[in-house]
Amino acid sequence: MKIIKYILFSLVGLIASAALSSCESPDKEFEHDNNLIAWMQLCLRPGAQGLPGVIEEYDAQGNLVPTEQVTLETVKGGYGIIKFVLDLDYKGEYNPEHCYLNTSLTFDEVIKPGLAGIKDITNRNEEGIAQGIKITVHSGIGTTREYTIIGYFDGEYQIEPKPSEN
Repeated sequence: MKIIKYILFSLVGLIASAALSSCESPDKEFEHDNNLIAWMQLCLRPGAQGLPGVIEEYDAQGNLVPTEQVTLETVKGGYGIIKFVLDLDYKGEYNPEHCYLNTSLTFDEVIKPGLAGIKDITNRNEEGIAQGIKITVHSGIGTTREYTIIGYFDGEYQIEPKPSEN
């Protein structure tokens, strides 16, 4: 009977301490507002070196922002396009319909859907035109930015991806 009382009091104490304690919010210096992708590679294997993509950033009005002028403020409300235009010489080696993607993020950025696993970045429609895949980058403070990742061989007919109509 004493053991049951001891266990009961221990559980009540544990539950009370868990209920009365609270987590502190993170320090502002450790929260990041970045939701831009600085670089991305198309790889043959996970973690391997690959071919770099060309990142185009657009502002809220749909205007292309020159690379040297890209900041969070200049592209706020816009979208990004990451292109992998592969030379035909790579046709037997690289395949944008069966590839891995590699990028770098700050510690509190999240990409949804994730980039793990094999990707088809052509995502061809019924006419065989490459449309790409869409991802959303979430910053540490909750802001988001949408990117279209598209890959095709140079000379293939394709349509420029358009921003989402959210």
